[in-house]
Amino acid sequence: MQSASLYHHMGKKEDLLFELSVSALETINKRVSAAVLAAEPADRLRELIKAHLNAALAQQDAHAVMLLELRALSSERRAEVLGLRGAYQALVERTLAEGQASNAIRADMPARQLALGLLNLLNWTIFWYRPDGELSSESLADLFTRIFVEGAAARPAQADQGTA
Repeated sequence: MQSASLYHHMGKKEDLLFELSVSALETINKRVSAAVLAAEPADRLRELIKAHLNAALAQQDAHAVMLLELRALSSERRAEVLGLRGAYQALVERTLAEGQASNAIRADMPARQLALGLLNLLNWTIFWYRPDGELSSESLADLFTRIFVEGAAARPAQADQGTA
């Protein structure tokens, strides 16, 4: 396809950027919402992580553009994309707050900050993940769930073994 052919279907570069951003956000929101609703309460965080990674990695380029190129949108369109991003963040935040309420997730940290940390962990994966690398997206979802839920701290038995 020649670049001029693209503008036959889209009026301006901004139109393409806007449509790409909206589509990426709608896709991830739809997949994660469905995964969270279908999961048992104890499995919702893991399913959220898995669905987010699968959606983002399936559209790595579109997701990267949506995250990095908002400044190229008009203020009205940027506000619309940020609204969609905010709605998705609210879904992640609600899922974490529900986990806190059921004692599945620690409650001594605000759900909002936990959501921001989790989204940062998940979103930036698109810049380094390679499908032909050492981890499948399923293995990566398991690893990220462990990192996020359990943290990177050594357990007392592991710490004792390391110093002996």
